[in-house]
Amino acid sequence: MTSQPVLVPTPRLKRARSGGRPLRQNLVGWLFLAPAIALIGVFTITPFGQAILLSFQSWDGVSPETPWVGFANYEFVGSDPIFWASMRNVLFFGVVGFFLGNAIALSMALAVNRITKGKTFFRTVFYLPGVLSVVVVGLLFSFILAPGSGVLNRLLEIFGLGSLAQNWLGEPAIALPAVAAVFIWFHWGFGFLLFLAGLQDVPQELYEAAELDGANAWTRFRYITWPQLAPVTSIVSLLTLLAALQIFGTVQVLTNGGPGYHTMVPTLAIFNEAFVNYRYGSAAAMSVIFGGALVLLSVLQLAITGRRSRA
Repeated sequence: MTSQPVLVPTPRLKRARSGGRPLRQNLVGWLFLAPAIALIGVFTITPFGQAILLSFQSWDGVSPETPWVGFANYEFVGSDPIFWASMRNVLFFGVVGFFLGNAIALSMALAVNRITKGKTFFRTVFYLPGVLSVVVVGLLFSFILAPGSGVLNRLLEIFGLGSLAQNWLGEPAIALPAVAAVFIWFHWGFGFLLFLAGLQDVPQELYEAAELDGANAWTRFRYITWPQLAPVTSIVSLLTLLAALQIFGTVQVLTNGGPGYHTMVPTLAIFNEAFVNYRYGSAAAMSVIFGGALVLLSVLQLAITGRRSRA
């Protein structure tokens, strides 16, 4: 009678079965991450912590004393109509940039992906706004949207549509959509390039099989293109939304928050509170509220888009 050999798993096999990694490999990974973690700690977490501390103090930016005022700054911000008007305006920018901006970028990418000639030309032209400085964009559209001699109003008059000419940046009901349109024009090139790169990675065999099955254009987009673009859509949506919510330079150059406060955004309100009104404590309180809202929104969007990517 012969006994069967008993196989005893070695420590390496145990680690492989448990899915763990050797300590040395993890240590090397943490060493590579250490500089990035240090930079994030110094330039992101530390300033945010200082902003939270300053939001409970009163400081004019010059005095060496920073008396503790508790929640007085938050009470001031809570009753400040300008700040809450800016929060509503930036929500409008976020919705318009998220839905309309991404829809335009995706449409342009689908159109360019279908053509066989001229891709390089359209890729350059559509991305061109993204290489311009925000100040250049602001000054450019200040001339285009000027009420008297603006290019847009002149073109409307030439084509017999003079009745549509407007004071695009001076009318309260029109100024916010006009600035949002400039924002979309300025940022659509980035999303366009990412969508186009994603479309070029979709296997053509899927489209050929769908055509053999008689699928029309909408069905191919619904069941092939859209699911294949899920990872790219997640990244583009998050970056576009954050860019819209953090808009500053475009608004400052075009309208400086006017007319009245109809185009005011939180970043510009915080800037004015700190560097125009010299109320750094309430500006810090605004920063904490606005920053916390951005973090919550980003986490929520990542959770939603991550679930869609895994579906």
